Amino acid sequence: MGGGGEVIDNKQVTLKELVNRAPKESDMAVKTSSISLKVEEGSKGLVVKNL
Repeated sequence: MGGGGEVIDNKQVTLKELVNRAPKESDMAVKTSSISLKVEEGSKGLVVKNL
């Protein structure tokens, strides 16, 4: 991968706190941040897109 280094939104669903039962929607939070898809030239790293 090289070149542009496209920036995309990264969305994560996390638990607000420890839950000792089946989680409900109110127990969760959605966090959004921006990340770059650029991998440095010569790096052995890679970007994985999880759908």
